[in-house]
This record gives sequence, C-alpha cells and structure tokens, in this order.
Amino acid sequence: MKPNLSSSQVQNAGNVFWGVFAIACIRDFLEVALEGKFLIDHEEPLHSLKTYFLHFNSFYFLIYVSLSLILYFFALKKLRISECFKIGALAMTLIWVGPLFDYFVCGTFDMFYPPDPLDVVRNIHHLADPFYHYKGLSMGMRVEILLAGLGAVGFLYYKTRNLLSALLGGVSISLACLSIGLLIPFMTQWYEYGFHFGYHELSKSTLLHQGFVVHGTGSKIALVYILLSLILFALAYYLKSPKSFLVIVRNFRLTRTLHYLLLFAGGLAYVYYHHPFNDSDYLQTIWHHPIDLFGIFMAAVAIGLSFQSAVIFNDIYDYDIDVLSNPDRPLVTKMVSFAEYTLIAKLFLILALTISFCISEIFFYFVLLYNLLAFLYSAPPFRLRKFFLMSNLLLSTIFLVTFHAGAAVLFSEYKFSLIPSNITFVLLLSYALALVVKDSKDYEGDRHSHIQTLYTLFGKRVANILTVIFVCLATLLPPILLHLKQLLFWGILICLIFVILVTFVKIKRQKEALVVLLYYVYVLSLFNCMVLA
Repeated sequence: MKPNLSSSQVQNAGNVFWGVFAIACIRDFLEVALEGKFLIDHEEPLHSLKTYFLHFNSFYFLIYVSLSLILYFFALKKLRISECFKIGALAMTLIWVGPLFDYFVCGTFDMFYPPDPLDVVRNIHHLADPFYHYKGLSMGMRVEILLAGLGAVGFLYYKTRNLLSALLGGVSISLACLSIGLLIPFMTQWYEYGFHFGYHELSKSTLLHQGFVVHGTGSKIALVYILLSLILFALAYYLKSPKSFLVIVRNFRLTRTLHYLLLFAGGLAYVYYHHPFNDSDYLQTIWHHPIDLFGIFMAAVAIGLSFQSAVIFNDIYDYDIDVLSNPDRPLVTKMVSFAEYTLIAKLFLILALTISFCISEIFFYFVLLYNLLAFLYSAPPFRLRKFFLMSNLLLSTIFLVTFHAGAAVLFSEYKFSLIPSNITFVLLLSYALALVVKDSKDYEGDRHSHIQTLYTLFGKRVANILTVIFVCLATLLPPILLHLKQLLFWGILICLIFVILVTFVKIKRQKEALVVLLYYVYVLSLFNCMVLA
C-alpha cells in the first residue's frame, strides 16, 4: 500500500500537537505564577484543572489553527498547509511574551477578558500606542499581538516576495488574535444587551452563569473554542488532501451514527419526562438557557466523535476482513495510510474525552466507559468481537451506556436507578438478539479470519432463519416486557414487514436501506411509548 503520509510525517504531526499543548501549558503557568497565585486551588482542584487545561488551552489552540490557516491563505501556494501548521506551532511561543513583558517591563500583571469589547474595536488604531490604556487588554497582550502580525509580514514576504500579501496576512493575523480574545465578551454582552454594548465584567455574565448542563463558566467558554477549532481543523485537513477528507467523511456511516445519537436522545428524553423533581421546573429551564442547549449539542458531538474513533480503530484491526467484505473502506482503497488513520482516531478520541470532561464529570465517565468497551471489542489481544455471544452482548452494553450517557447529561449526580431496571434489561436483551443482523454483510471476511458469528457457526441458510427469529423476538420483547400494549400491534407489523423484506427483496443495498429505515421507525416508536408511559 502506498500511504498518503509516511509514519515519520504522521509522528511529526502528533509532535506538533503536543508541542502546542506544551507551549499553552507554559503560558498558563506563567500567568498564575506571575500573578502570585498557586496553579491549583486546593478548595476546588477540579475547577482549577478545567480552567487552566481546558478553558485557556482551548483558547490558544483556536489561536493556533486560525494563525496557521491565515498563513496558508496568504502564502500564495508557496507553502503546503502542513508547513504552515509547523510554522504556526513555532510562532505560538509568542504567547509567552505577554505575561513576561507585563511583569518585567510594566511591573504589573493582570490578564482578563476586556469588559468593553466595543471600545477596543473603536480604538483599535491605538493598539500600538504605549500611552493608550485598554481595560482588559494589557500592554504585554498588545505586544504579542503586534509581534505576531509583524512576524507574519516578514515571514510571508520572505516566502512570497509579495508585499501586499505579506501586509494583508500580518494584519489579518493580528486582527484574528484580537477577535478571538473579544469573542466571548461580544457573545455575552450581545446576550445581555443586544446591540447596546457597554462596560460589562465577564464574571457577571448571565449567559455563563445560567443553566446546569455544563459545569463551570470556564468549561462553557472552552466548548465554544473547541467547536470552532474542530471546524477549522476539518477545513485544514480538507485543504491538505480533499480526496482523503471525502473518503473519511464517506466512512462516517451516518446511519449508525444516527443510531447512537438516537440512543443518546432517548436517554435524555426519558429522564426529562420522568425526572424525580416532580414538584419543580428544574429540567424545564433548559429551554430558557441557550448555554444548556449548546451543552447538550456538544454532548451529542462527543458521542458522535467516540463512535467515529471506535469505527476507525475497528477498521484498522479489521483490515484483512475488509479486504474481502468491504472494499470501499479507506484503508482498503489506499486513500489513507495506517499511520494517518490512527492519528485521526486518536484525535477524535481526545476531542470526545475533552468535550465530555468540559460538560460534567459523570458524562465524562460514560464517554470514557464507551471508549473502553469499544477498545475491548476491537483491539487485540482481547478482540472480544471474535466470540459470538460476547460480541453481541458487548455491543449491546455500549448501546446501553450511550442511553445512560444521554440521561446523565442533565444531572450533576447521576444514579442508575433513574432508568428503571426493567428498561435496562429489555434494551440489553433486545439489542443482543437484534445485532445478529450485522454479521451477514461480513460473512466472507469473518470466515477467513475465524470470527465467530451466527453465520460462520451455522452457515448462511440456517443463520438467515435464526436471524429472522432473533430479530422478531427483539422487536416483540419490549412491548411485552414493558407492558406497552400500544406498541405490540406495531411490533407485529414490523416483524411481518421484516420477514417480507428478507424473503422477497433481492437487491442487497436496497434491502439494507429498508431494514435500517424499519429499525429507526420502530425505535422512535419504542422511545415515544416509553417516554409517554
């Protein structure tokens, strides 16, 4: 296989990521050390960790990816985007200038978000004026912003010999750094006052202090920066290799992604309507808090990224199977190298865990558990997917964890008893039975790799009959065991339609699409009945 990137190039990309993280952490240390504070508050250690390693670092990563992309756009194709990201990483050391300049040159150091961002914009022409004072924008911060712009001018001119492009690039980088610093003050003030901006301390922001889904103001801010960084990193990867990007996106398996998001939403909806606080409007307030809705959206993003990470790792370990059964997978098509594919999986995993930790500790626990179970399912030497009963039971447990993760998003202290044990048992059993459907597609590859499935154990003909029986059982058990009489008739109808599809539809892709559609219709009906019961 001829890879897109060599292992050494991918390793360098990973080193650049950790290098930027190290640079940002050193900046965090300089801020607290020069302000005379201890890094970790002994009374709220977890809050301190979230502030310094999530809030501040996500800010600097957004600066980094923005700076690198601007360099690329103004380099006039003289630099590859990977080179721009390496140069951007080296340029990030400029963020050490701010606190050091303020402490040693100005004699005072205190950094915070500007309480009047509109005043900063109105007086931006004073940015290089040492006699003009901005509230919340220290002299050291202004120096590092100006140095970033001047450095970009010199570097771009050296590479392009185009003075106009160099000047525009330098100005854009300085404005981008300033704009990212003003982003949260603008958001909070717009929420408070609309377009009537004025002096407003960020610590008093209603937007950042309302709601209960995301724990901590710093975590709420970090989620905004993480989402923007994720979008910009995706753009950068597309610019680097459009074909590889599209192959990765096409491998997202959107129907299965939707399945996990549906489980997440199902758990959330169940506790929303069956929460223990019957005498209050505790959960009803999320509709009045945009930050809560944003937190729920980001929680769903964490679930989606966890699934994509698990898919990629599974593809890596299933390469020999996919060669026979799934020739359109990224590794089999040779559009993406093993090293690059592994790096993307790790990045998705890190993002999923970071986002979940921003939201709440209990949600982080469920996302971590999801990924640990997925690892045991796919990775050698465990590779529990090799064993028929264990494989289905483990996947069913992952589905159940996703359902509970949705429920846990709404609570700072979560108890499994919020989801009745009979619902947990029925979902676990039903999915374990229904999951035999997935094995028909990979029959040739599974047989070649000695993977135990219903099809490799009993042969196609017997397995097809058993699959129909198991799927029908999985469909009928929930309405019977949960006493959902209104769903029983619908379940019988679904079973009949499924039997007809399996028996008479001959086109494989058409059959798969109809079965997937039937599944979503049934699960939506099941969750609706559970919620209204």
